[in-house]
Amino acid sequence: MPTRDGGHVFLTCLMPVRTGAAAEEVAGSGEGSKAMVPHSHALREELARLPVAQQSVKTEEAGQESPFARCRRTHLLRLFVIDQPMFNGRRRTDPVINALKGILSFLPGVKPRDIAVPEVHDLLSRPWLVLAADIDARDEPDGGVASWAEGMWRTSRAEMEAIFRHCHGFEGVQDGAGFARYLKRCQIETTMSFNDYWDGRPPLRGASLPVLVGVAAAVVAGVALAVGLLVGWWHLLWGLPLGLALAAVLAIRWIDAVGSRPFPPAPDSDLPSVLKALHVQQWFALFVEQAQLMTPAERHAAFGRFLATLRPADVEAPTQKPGVVRSDWIRQEPPAMDQVARASP
Repeated sequence: MPTRDGGHVFLTCLMPVRTGAAAEEVAGSGEGSKAMVPHSHALREELARLPVAQQSVKTEEAGQESPFARCRRTHLLRLFVIDQPMFNGRRRTDPVINALKGILSFLPGVKPRDIAVPEVHDLLSRPWLVLAADIDARDEPDGGVASWAEGMWRTSRAEMEAIFRHCHGFEGVQDGAGFARYLKRCQIETTMSFNDYWDGRPPLRGASLPVLVGVAAAVVAGVALAVGLLVGWWHLLWGLPLGLALAAVLAIRWIDAVGSRPFPPAPDSDLPSVLKALHVQQWFALFVEQAQLMTPAERHAAFGRFLATLRPADVEAPTQKPGVVRSDWIRQEPPAMDQVARASP
């Protein structure tokens, strides 16, 4: 799966954490008191203090906003530290087969496996900070990663500096363009993206089987003809296997190229549209509840006012706020029916 797919960029970055120590303020030790703390520990403290999305009553009451919610292109984002890769255990060995290999070890190429010898596995020289994000793509050469990074720097510079100053290579970042270049240097290919907005079959296009067979036949015939002209017509039959081999290679390359194409954007899958859909969905559920006791004429008139108030086609306002689960109305006591059906949200 490509990094850019379905109108989204699935951004994955690996930043090496600095191995030295940082002078950090010590809580409760007086103003200006500092201690040398390893960058990996200080980074974890910064991540722990980072406000999360307002997903519960307690997080709503805290009144804190995730810095990533200030950008209306960020669907999901996660930051975490990897100290060492997980060791999945030793490779499976069949003891019977291994014993037979020991008996037949006099044969060339047959060697039993010594299970007492430790297996080689990957180790990291330092901790790494991982950034994994799902953002709205843009019609730009990099899919909009640079403009997104510049926007994050513009709206959340303090948080970005507090986090990434513990990473190697961030020392020279002074502005949004520098932050974008830093993320691009640390970006790796996302090989398993998750796109959940297509509810049907995307309008994918590909060459039909008759066209593919026709092109393959033309390649075989062309190679056979070239062999006949260059080597001699008595070698014409030798050109057929060469043509088939070339046709097979081209077919595999074509299938790989088609499979690497990103899915087209799903309808209304950008973040503003998703937020608007959540907002209308919640208000409509409350409207249905409150409109049960209305007469048909009252319900018809109230629904007209409901549409005029919520403006479903306007994705800008009124809408759900990024970084929260519930619309503004559900943060308060349920309003009366006339407030839902006749007043603005």
